[in-house]
Formats: sequence, structure tokens, C-alpha cells
Amino acid sequence: MTSTKATPYKSHAFDPNERAERLPAGAVGMLALAALSFTAPARAEDTYQWLQASADGWQARAITQSDACPVAEIDGRAVAMAPRARPGADFPITVCAVPVPKGTRSVTVAGAPLRPPPTRIEKALVLGDTGCRLKGIFVQDCNSSEAWPFRRIAETAAKFAPDIVIHVGDYHYRETACLPGMAGCAGSPHGDNWEAWKADFFAPGDPLLRAAPLALVRGNHEICKRAGQGWTRALSPSPLGDTPQCVEREQAYRVDIADPTLYVLDTTEAEERTVDTELLPFLRSQLAVAKDAPGPVWYAFHKPIFSLFRSRIGETIGINETLAAAARDTIPASVQAILSGHLHAFEALSFREDRPAQFIVGVGGTAMDPRIPANFDGATIGEATVAQGRGVAATFGFATFERGDGEWIVTDYDAEAQPRLRCHLRGRQLDCE
Repeated sequence: MTSTKATPYKSHAFDPNERAERLPAGAVGMLALAALSFTAPARAEDTYQWLQASADGWQARAITQSDACPVAEIDGRAVAMAPRARPGADFPITVCAVPVPKGTRSVTVAGAPLRPPPTRIEKALVLGDTGCRLKGIFVQDCNSSEAWPFRRIAETAAKFAPDIVIHVGDYHYRETACLPGMAGCAGSPHGDNWEAWKADFFAPGDPLLRAAPLALVRGNHEICKRAGQGWTRALSPSPLGDTPQCVEREQAYRVDIADPTLYVLDTTEAEERTVDTELLPFLRSQLAVAKDAPGPVWYAFHKPIFSLFRSRIGETIGINETLAAAARDTIPASVQAILSGHLHAFEALSFREDRPAQFIVGVGGTAMDPRIPANFDGATIGEATVAQGRGVAATFGFATFERGDGEWIVTDYDAEAQPRLRCHLRGRQLDCE
């Protein structure tokens, strides 16, 4: 492939020439049923349990309609869960949490079994960008399992029985009301409230919540001014005080596993088109977090440093200017791979320079970015030159990372678990079939 100069990343779904989330919402009518979602009380079935990595180690968490937290059992011993977030405006639920020590053999919450924390990863499952897009004139058919297949993906992916599920961010996409007269999303809740979070993530994703421990990356849809309250209450890795307060920048943390060493970073504010100099010190501290960690190290953060797709006029687009500036001479040599989302496609890239391999797995349900080259070997993205680059466009699904003999076998699957692309990661280099 002829070397191609990439311009700053300017994604997203429906029209790659303009970011949907940067467009004005427009004048839209609110359906009566959607309006009721803001004040509808939590129902008896609004109960979810999962195990997730946090800044303080592994935690079992639960959402309940009751003011009282359920009882957890850890290795057969009853343990009281504590309220993490009590019911509040737009969130008529209690979020509960309890620490789960490394080495635990069995965990149940309210009688429901959860997979205990892994000590070593043999198979990781990765996906992201799972919500249903409702943003002004950009409307996805949330009522169709074909147009928005996240529930189907969660059910299929859960059958793979991974050791860990890594969600690379963007859970909440129902930002504005369904447009009047559109049956595909009629009745959908919207906004940063429990009904919208339940519809976008918890209800369809429940099979994955119960299938494996989770490492959860914050996406740019979960920043404070968008869906920050739901993120802070339920999914954030950070501890909360008496009153849940969204934090603009969360600190990187290490997931309590070994081989690989996994760090989760917050890159949600990284500006794509220009270098945000004010943000550089924070991002450099994030990207250097593994400087003393044993390798191999994987980083998981939402916005990729390098990616590639083509606009309608054939322009090659890809680099995040702020992250690229922050990463220069910052990322430790022990970092083997970076797992990201944000672009709604699957991509796998390794580089001629000594850089970590970049994987993009934003394929979990949000409307896809269609113009993804299948092969972009030799492409130039900013200061990086792609040694091997592969992409899969317009295919919902997930990816697995399975341990091989001195390598990781990375497979991109569609929603029916049919493999679409397979790559072998050896060191920082890829060999894709």
C-alpha cells in the first residue's frame, strides 16, 4: 500500500465527515413515554450484580430497587455490602459494593454466582461503544436487534467464558429524545438517568455482567457534562463520598492481575484535532504509569493514539494530536498493546517504529463507521508508520485475546461469533491472517 499521510482523527458514525456529538441536537419533540422515564420509579426487576476492577482492588457491585443492600457471600462467608450511591435525582436505585480479595474462590450476590477474580489471563474479551445512538438528527433503531445488537452480542460473547471482559468505553448514547414518528426508537428513554442507563447498558449487557469480571474504561460519553452521573454512581473505579460527585479526570489504576499487567487510563478529554497543551501533564502521567511495572503491560483507554479510516472524499484520517504529543518518549518499553474504542470498527495496527500495538474494538452496538480500509500496511499516521494494519468495517461484534505459545491470538468476531479477522501478537508486532 502506498504510504499515506493521515490528518487528525475526526470520527464518527453515520457521517465520518462530522462528529455527531459535536452537532447541535436540533429541535426535536419529546415523546410522552420518553418524558416519563425521568421520574419512573425503579421496578422490582431492576437488580443487577457484577464483579469489577476498581482503584482499590476487585469489588462486587449490585444495583437494587431497595434502600438496603443485598448480602454477598465470599468463599461461603456472608459479607455485608455497603451503599456506594443512595437513590438520588433521576437515579431511584441503590448502588452497593463490597471488596473481593484476590484469591477468592467463590462469590455470590443476592444468591447469584459471579466469577471470582482471575489471577492470570488465558482469554480476554474486549468490546466497546455499545450504546444506541440517539443524538439530535442521528437516530439508531434501538428497538431492533439487527440495527442495535448489543444484547445479542452480550449473550453470544458470554458463552466464550472469558477470564475478564474489558469494555473500552462509551456505554451511554441515548442523549436526546427519539424523533417524532420514528418507530425504531419510539419510547426510548434518554438523558443521564437510570432508565436510559438501564436501556443502554445494564439490561442488554446483563449476560456479560454475570459472565466474567470486568475492567471498565471511561469513554468520552461518560464525561461529567454528558453521562457522568450514571458513570460515577455505578461504574467508576474511584471511591465515592457521601454525595456522588463526578470527577473530570480519573487517575490511572492497575487491575489486580498478573501476566499481562493491565492498566486502565482516562483519556476522555484528549483533543483530536489540535494539541491541548493544558492537558499534556495529566496525560503524560497517565501514559507513564507503568514505568516500574513488569512486562508485558497492556493499556486500556478509550481514545486511540493512532487509527485510520477514509472520508467520503478519500482523505485519510486517524491521529489524536494530543495523545500523540503526550505519548512521545513517555510510554514505557514494557507496554505491549493498547486497547481502545471510540472509532466504531475493529482495527489492529503495529508499527515500524518501536511502539505498542494498537487495537480498536468499538464494535459493540453503536452505529458503525463504514469507511475502514481492510489493509493499510505502510500508511503514515502522524509520525507513525504502520508496519501492518488491518481493519474490519460495518461489522458489530467483539474481540478475544487468547494466550498462545509465546504470542497472543487476537480474533475479531461478528455478533454471531463468526471470525472476521485473526492476528498473532508477538512482542509489539502483528501478523494478521
